[in-house]
Amino acid sequence: MKNILYFFSIAVLVFACKPKSEESFTITNLKCEYLTNPIGIDAKAPRLTWMMLSEQNGTAQESYQIVVGTDPYFTTGNIIWDSEKITSDNNLITYSGPELTPFTKYYWGVQLWDNKGTNSVSETASFETGLMEMPNWKGSWITDTRNIDLKPAPYFRKEFNPSKKIVSARVYIAAAGLYELSINGKTVGDHRLDPMYTRFDRRTLYVTYDVTGFLNEGGNAIGVLLGNGWYNHQSTAVWYFDQAIWRSRPKFCLDLRLEYDDGSLETISTDRTWKTSLSPIIF
Repeated sequence: MKNILYFFSIAVLVFACKPKSEESFTITNLKCEYLTNPIGIDAKAPRLTWMMLSEQNGTAQESYQIVVGTDPYFTTGNIIWDSEKITSDNNLITYSGPELTPFTKYYWGVQLWDNKGTNSVSETASFETGLMEMPNWKGSWITDTRNIDLKPAPYFRKEFNPSKKIVSARVYIAAAGLYELSINGKTVGDHRLDPMYTRFDRRTLYVTYDVTGFLNEGGNAIGVLLGNGWYNHQSTAVWYFDQAIWRSRPKFCLDLRLEYDDGSLETISTDRTWKTSLSPIIF
């Protein structure tokens, strides 16, 4: 017991003698809509939040300043919103700048002042807007038009050849039912049972993926596997989903937006040229 007490005393002494950090606090965990550097943001006034970390007792945020721009260095002419210095301890702020445009990557950062006269600047974070409005969709809703009582899940496939060198590629996909997306035989994303359930007669959610690294310079193929899910429930359910007014064969809508190295754009969308067949998956 004496040895343990002696060691504990030495440990406390060493900790007490450590030099204090010159920086009173740091800024971390910057998020937009509670996501880290998200893509596909549809909120017209997204919420921005951060955390303030300090090893000094009693340190608190006193003021903040947020800057949003279209380049990571916030150069002159590319800043679209500067909140200026605001006295507040709030760390959940709603974007209040000019209207955001679809398919655009924005960069943002925050500077904080604490109650001890110290300030600190965060690292740069980002968010990328999605389609924002219904008219920006190019694709059509497609299905295999079979009977709603059919259980096997349908495959869909589309082959295409990019006309130039791709620098950025995004897939926007909405589904009535459930889906799994693949490009050139590789599964895209780490989700299962997407999209989340909604009242399908009122709205359908879509998901955005960065698929730049999935594409080849030559031929490419997009694959989608659809499931009935809650949209076309096959068995008698306690909530009467088998009698839902929206019931139909599962369907989906997809846009693959390609940006080329010369700045031009091309969109590969769902239409009548996609091929379909039944899969061995029945539930």
